[in-house]
Amino acid sequence: MTRPRLHWTPEEKTEAARRSRKKYYDRNRAIISLKDKARYRLRAQQHVNVDSQKIPKRRVKLCAGRSWTLANVDAALNRLMNGSSTELFDNLVHDFKASTDIESCIQAITTLLIKVEELRQQVQECHCATLQCLGVGKELRQVELTAGRVDDVNKALEDVLMHAMDDIHSLFYHHARGELLYQKTPDFAVL
Repeated sequence: MTRPRLHWTPEEKTEAARRSRKKYYDRNRAIISLKDKARYRLRAQQHVNVDSQKIPKRRVKLCAGRSWTLANVDAALNRLMNGSSTELFDNLVHDFKASTDIESCIQAITTLLIKVEELRQQVQECHCATLQCLGVGKELRQVELTAGRVDDVNKALEDVLMHAMDDIHSLFYHHARGELLYQKTPDFAVL
């Protein structure tokens, strides 16, 4: 025997979907808000840069500087990680333990998230340019590898931030047990 239907009418289904989305938003409001603010600031900064440069309205060849951009993203990611992702995240958690001002530590993680979001956008542009100019192949795999590394760093930062914002003692507990995302994955900043 199958389970009974929960929602019979389209209106009931729509209302259930709304409740589900609202519940998700209520649970993750802080993270969503931080991401939206970072995206807004990045777009505003890019808009200011474009206006100030007075770029003529013509199509720019997308292939120009593709490898340079990818090399810059790799270098910036390595500088951000300072060679090791595990070391960076361990230092963040230890800063939380040593600090009495949790807000400053959360702000540090938020700043890192903004930098990683900028790198993610650069990788995405590089991915598009590689597909248009070179198609699939070795170069595209290299771009996808870098994109994966950037996404892994982003996810691990969000994991630490989420635990810190939820309950700081929860962060310490999960760190001590080795249950944080960066502790379960290999060191993804090393090339």
